[in-house]
Amino acid sequence: MSLFHKPIEQITLDDLKSLMGDIPVMEGQLIDYKRELIRPEQLCGSVTSFANTQGGDLLIGIEEKEGVPCTILGVECTDVDKEKLRLLDIFRNGIEPRLTNIEIEFVQVVESRYVIVVRTKRSWLRPHRVKQNSKFYARQSNGKYELDVQQLRQMFLGSSDFAAKYAVFHNERVLSHVENFDRSPFLLLHFVPVSAFDNPNVVELSGVLNNLRTEPIGTGGENRRINVLGVYSESHEKNSKFQLFRNGMVEHASSRMLRGNETYGSDLYEKLKRVFVFSFQNYRHLGLKEPIYIFLSFYGVNGLVVKDIDGFYASHDVVPFEFDKMIFPEIFIEDTDSVIIPELVRPLMDTLWNAYGFSRCGLHLK
Repeated sequence: MSLFHKPIEQITLDDLKSLMGDIPVMEGQLIDYKRELIRPEQLCGSVTSFANTQGGDLLIGIEEKEGVPCTILGVECTDVDKEKLRLLDIFRNGIEPRLTNIEIEFVQVVESRYVIVVRTKRSWLRPHRVKQNSKFYARQSNGKYELDVQQLRQMFLGSSDFAAKYAVFHNERVLSHVENFDRSPFLLLHFVPVSAFDNPNVVELSGVLNNLRTEPIGTGGENRRINVLGVYSESHEKNSKFQLFRNGMVEHASSRMLRGNETYGSDLYEKLKRVFVFSFQNYRHLGLKEPIYIFLSFYGVNGLVVKDIDGFYASHDVVPFEFDKMIFPEIFIEDTDSVIIPELVRPLMDTLWNAYGFSRCGLHLK
């Protein structure tokens, strides 16, 4: 068995020795052995082959013969942190689109010699190419191979399926909330991991209730419970709802935020920032470390007034919104640990001001 099932930071020298046991673990779809450090182009080729398939481990410092590991040699390294940064820099600059799910661990063999474990999970932004030679790789049971035109086309089409599947899901949810909110104006906010439509059951429901923030947007109270879709909560007035789906998607729906077909941009900004913070905390708790799309939209908002859009100094007439729906630009986040939340929310506020004839948000946003 490969080591891919085991957390990379828990891999020991004994684990590496077990790969050469009575039934050795041969090179294949989930594992690749290298005797020594190889050229950056080759490193990137190996890593992208895992990312474009099912993920896997590259073990540097293990000699193999015909794919069978035979000797743990290790590679010389006097500064582990410096070498890890160097490898990460190679992957950052040598792979396109950039991979964010690479982990590196150094397992000591003897003093100053280590086996370097480079772990790559399946990427949901695939296919990735090696920039230096513009080649795309994948893996099968006998190792790495270059993707041909037909295989590339299928992989690109698989990526485009996400948009089509989300559109169907989104429309179904809109219709549901139109009835739930008795055709009142409402806000709809979705957090969608890129793997959501491929992994229907990534959320383990047992014990999850006590460890998640589930209050719906714009509320302080909640009434949480498990439901057939996953985890659900609603405000006491039932005008704001939260749903965590089993596939990792999160939905906030609220008529409260647009009550009377009015809202304040400043209030919306603060509420969105708060929801973004605890949503990312929830994903970290659930162990979902992958890119996420965020979609915001308003429905039933013909005549919507934003109370703090000041038209006094405007060079045009500022009138209530003239369409039934307002669709905001999607947000794509590669790594939720490195985002600056006000910078994520600011383009949404600019779009709200655009709807009333202004080039950007007129508020001082903190």
